[in-house]
Amino acid sequence: MPKLHIAEIESLKWMAAKEGYAATSGDSPREEARQDSDDRLCHRTHHAGSDTELQMFEVRVPPGFVTESHAHDEDEIIFVLEGEMKLGARVLRSGSSAMIPGKTLYGFTAGADGLRFLNFRARRDSTFHTKEEFVAQRAPRESV
Repeated sequence: MPKLHIAEIESLKWMAAKEGYAATSGDSPREEARQDSDDRLCHRTHHAGSDTELQMFEVRVPPGFVTESHAHDEDEIIFVLEGEMKLGARVLRSGSSAMIPGKTLYGFTAGADGLRFLNFRARRDSTFHTKEEFVAQRAPRESV
């Protein structure tokens, strides 16, 4: 099963015409994206956010894709639009949501039909801590 870190999706794009979205300029807070293949994870920003403004982006995940365990600095709300997200022992389906506190380690797997979700954060947050980084940051430091 292929694996990909969410942080690696920034350069992947959706095909606007395929998805029925109107093209917009890169200066717009709502960046259009294109995807060259249905087997790739892709991302589209709706609201870029800032230190004082909300952030919202949309993610499309191909069937069976696994995201490695990771954490972000900020709290986030994930709202499933289509497909299924296997999050721990739970399966989130269309219309379901999950609130994940900042600095919480988690990973997920897309269902058999793929997954499309919105991610909301209170401010711009592009942090991505792998499980290894997260564990190392929390480990007690030895005194010299």
